[in-house]
Amino acid sequence: MKREENSSSVIELGQKHGISFFHVKSEKFKTARIDIFVLDPLNEANATQNALIPFILKRGCRRYPTQQELSLKLEELYGAGINVAVYKKGEYQLIHLNAGFVSDRFTVNGTKLFEKVGGLLLEILTDPVTENGMFINDYFEQERENLIQRIRSRVNNKMYYAFQRCMEEMCKDEPFAVYEDGDEESAKALTNDRLMVRYKELLSHNPVFVYISGNVSELELRNFIEKFEVIERSNIVSLPKIQVKKEIKEVRRIEEPMDVSQGKLCIGFRTQIEANSPEYYPVVIYNGILGGGVQSKLFQNVREKESLAYSAFSSLEKFKGLLVAVSGIEISERERAERIMMEQVKAIENGDITDYEMEATKKSFITGLKSMQDSQGAMVDFYLSQYLSGENDSVNSFIDKLLAVTKEDVIRVSKKISQDTVYFLTSLSGEGERRE
Repeated sequence: MKREENSSSVIELGQKHGISFFHVKSEKFKTARIDIFVLDPLNEANATQNALIPFILKRGCRRYPTQQELSLKLEELYGAGINVAVYKKGEYQLIHLNAGFVSDRFTVNGTKLFEKVGGLLLEILTDPVTENGMFINDYFEQERENLIQRIRSRVNNKMYYAFQRCMEEMCKDEPFAVYEDGDEESAKALTNDRLMVRYKELLSHNPVFVYISGNVSELELRNFIEKFEVIERSNIVSLPKIQVKKEIKEVRRIEEPMDVSQGKLCIGFRTQIEANSPEYYPVVIYNGILGGGVQSKLFQNVREKESLAYSAFSSLEKFKGLLVAVSGIEISERERAERIMMEQVKAIENGDITDYEMEATKKSFITGLKSMQDSQGAMVDFYLSQYLSGENDSVNSFIDKLLAVTKEDVIRVSKKISQDTVYFLTSLSGEGERRE
């Protein structure tokens, strides 16, 4: 199976006071991008506060204290964009700020956009607009309400909600069970002064990863890195090792009623395989064969052959070593759907894997990895994930390792995978007569 050469690479520029800098080099983009990630070990005490902070920061900085002033400044900078997000990778919560803008090669009169936008993004991170030593109270109140609405809205996509809830139940009493946006009760209890304390803690003590993407000179990179000296840093928090291996004594069964017309059946497994293990690549292929696309066993058997589900797939959580098989089914078909889903798991364990399934799965992954290289954000996410898992794969070497996986490798890792939890999102009556 042939593949094109990857046109990007990542270089670690160095680390200072717990801030790590990387340059993602690529000639194919007319844009540049700066991504700043602040990481915190996932826990209930801090998750909700961490989730609120970047959205308040985005409201403005001391020089541009309103969204209107900040937007006008971004327009001056060739329509640069600044975005924020919060999510988790394994048992780490990531606070993410990024800026995307036109590469200096394409500006008029040699305008140094990298320097200007990079400086502005750093101001948003380090110099927020405040009053009486706290965030602007209107900003705090508005963004806290927005956070509460985001937490409530997680139920809107019932399939994704069920998938998340299955993993949370699997990892009950483990850090991974904490939702990336925290919880509504904690959000309501948050105060502005406590949030400012938390913001200063993050800035002073937490690991920070900075990724610069695009055609940027060494001098510009050095100058940008030096700007981070304004942050006073000490006693950097260490990121704990993510616990992946766990003995399963019995399969747990969870049923959650909700106002739905069709059930969402999720079967959760522990792969017992860490992200930096050589076995990770066979388990990626395993997941693809089980439920990674239209060629997969779940799609072909649960959806096409038995017509049990309108959707059937499986998903692998890389850092925690979790795998969840999911199907959207008629509520009355729960038992039959679970039986047929488990038959697909047993089939792989018994070596029932066709050459077509192997080749089609590998081809779909390679197609996805190639298309990922058309997005600077996706490339940054790939390289950050590699770094956090203790690996240094390029896209090419990652593809090579997937291509090297044999049928025997897949069968071998399948025998390590343990069923953990069965989660079923059902209707309030259990009969599915109400509509979503």
